Amino acid sequence: MNKRIRKFANELVPGNVFHPGEHLKDELTARGMSQQELVDALQISKSELSLIINGHRNITPMIAVKLETTLGINAELWMKLQSKYDIDLVKKKYQNQFQKSLQSVVKKTIATK
Repeated sequence: MNKRIRKFANELVPGNVFHPGEHLKDELTARGMSQQELVDALQISKSELSLIINGHRNITPMIAVKLETTLGINAELWMKLQSKYDIDLVKKKYQNQFQKSLQSVVKKTIATK
């Protein structure tokens, strides 16, 4: 991969950020499973599941392991989705600052050549 393509990919900021709870909600719909059935299987409160599905609470390692046991979807995948969401949120929030920093570095690099 050439350097310009790699550099361009590193400059990308996500347009839409998806909480892993949205993926969980889609999974429940695909399985025809109710939130109450999942609550019973995970042994968590309905309010906690609702907060996760609506993007107001993160998927913790404990919840990820329980989801793996209940749904058969690896805990690592749930944690990767959560981590990606967290990183994308930061990138989106600080997008302008990151771009200004990058422009500054590019200008300094060009000036030294």
